[in-house]
Amino acid sequence: MLFRSKANTLMNFNNRVLVIDDDEMILDVYRSILVKQPEKTSSTILASLMNSDDKIVQDKRHFQLEIANQGKKGLDMVKQALEDENPYAVVFIDMRMPPGWDGVRTAKEIRKIDALTQIVIVTAYSDASVTSIVEQVGFTDRLLYLKKPFDSEEILQLSDSLSMRWNLETKVKGLALLLEELIDNLMLMNIAFNNETEVQPFLEKTINSISKFLETPDIFLACIEHQDLMMKVGLGIFATGLVDGPEFQEIIRQIIAKEPITKMFRIDNYVIMLFSCHEYQGVVVGALSDKEVEGFDRLLEVLAIDLAKMFKTGETIADMRRQLNSHEAKIKMLEKKLVEAKAKQS
Repeated sequence: MLFRSKANTLMNFNNRVLVIDDDEMILDVYRSILVKQPEKTSSTILASLMNSDDKIVQDKRHFQLEIANQGKKGLDMVKQALEDENPYAVVFIDMRMPPGWDGVRTAKEIRKIDALTQIVIVTAYSDASVTSIVEQVGFTDRLLYLKKPFDSEEILQLSDSLSMRWNLETKVKGLALLLEELIDNLMLMNIAFNNETEVQPFLEKTINSISKFLETPDIFLACIEHQDLMMKVGLGIFATGLVDGPEFQEIIRQIIAKEPITKMFRIDNYVIMLFSCHEYQGVVVGALSDKEVEGFDRLLEVLAIDLAKMFKTGETIADMRRQLNSHEAKIKMLEKKLVEAKAKQS
C-alpha cells in the first residue's frame, strides 16, 4: 500500500551546515549560496572569490547555516549541537585560521566527538597538498577536500549531497537499532507470555519504539477476536480506542472479513497505513502519518507477522503450562493419597 505526502524520509531532514572560517568575506559567500536571500545579488568580489561569473543560485535547496570564526569555537558548537541532539550534517573548515587551530587540527578534534558529520576541508593551492592533509588527518570516507577558489555550485552540491548522505546513514543506523530492539522485545514477550497482563508492557514498549522511529504519534495494535477488532495498544489519536467513523469502520469490516483494502483512510492531513496478518492470528497494526515514509508499510508488516507468531507461540506455551500445572496438581493429589494410604497401613 502506497501513499504520497510531503516528506520522504524516516525522520526530519537534517540540513544543518556549519562553516568554520576566519574570513568574513568568505563567510558572506557561504551565506549567499546556502541561505535564501531576499534579493539576488552578486558583486565582483564575490564572483572572483568563487571563480564564477554566474549569479548565485537561489532557487535550490537552502540550509540552516551557522558560523564559527575559529576552530576551537567550531568544536564547541559541534559539542553543543550534539548535546542538544541537533547535530550538524556538514561542516566546512578553512585550512588556515591564524592564530588559532588550522583546518587539520579542527577536523581531527571534531571527528573525535562526532563520527557521522560530513567534513569538507577548504584549502588554497599554497596551503598543503591533499596527500599531506590525508597523512595528518587520516583517510576517511567522511572527509572531503575543496580547493579555492570555489564556485557556488560546488558548495551547493557538496552541501546537498553530503547532507543527504548524513540523513541516509542516520536512517539506516536508526532502523538497525529499531529492529534489534524489536527482536529483543519479541523474544522477551515469548518468554514472559503467561497472560494478557504480562505481555502488555512489552507490547507498549514495542509500539513506542516504532512510534519514535517513524515520528508518528498515532499508532495502534489490535487483534481480531470473535469477529471484532479488539485494541491491544493505542497511542495518540488511538489512545482511547479505535477512531469512530464510517470510513474507518468500513476498513475494520474489510479487515475482519479478510477483504482487500482498496483505499486509504484519512484524518485531516493524515493518511493511515494498515497491515493485518491472518496467517497465524488476526493481528492488525496501523499508524497515521503526515509524512511519506519509505518502507513504512513493510515495517508494519514485519511487526504484524512477528507479533502474530509471538501470540500463537505464546498461546501454545501458555496452554502447555496449563497442562503441566494440571498434571502437577494430579501428581500432588496422587502423592497425597499415597501418603494417606501408607499411613493407614502402618
